[in-house]
Amino acid sequence: MKKLAIVILAVVSTSAFAMGPGHKGGERMAEHMQKQLELTDEQTAQIQTIFTEQGEKMKALHEETREKINAVLTPEQQDKLAELKEKRKERWEERKEKWMEKKGQRGE
Repeated sequence: MKKLAIVILAVVSTSAFAMGPGHKGGERMAEHMQKQLELTDEQTAQIQTIFTEQGEKMKALHEETREKINAVLTPEQQDKLAELKEKRKERWEERKEKWMEKKGQRGE
């Protein structure tokens, strides 16, 4: 059951492009590709458009998956899944804070 919950959480709560407003994963990736591959501004814009379009598709798929999983679960299981997701988010925030502190100490 624990492994199933982890798999469900991974499917439900991860998506590089569907993280909500303000998330710049695609933008950062396009910038990184521009530098590493010496892309033209036009190529960079096209790649950014691809990331945006794919992000919207992934967000829709993420929502559809969450709805399908919730349809299978009882209300109690849905509540427990929400709690697990919240705990996972809290752990992620803690790791993120530690990472930012280390990054700041290194002067990056």
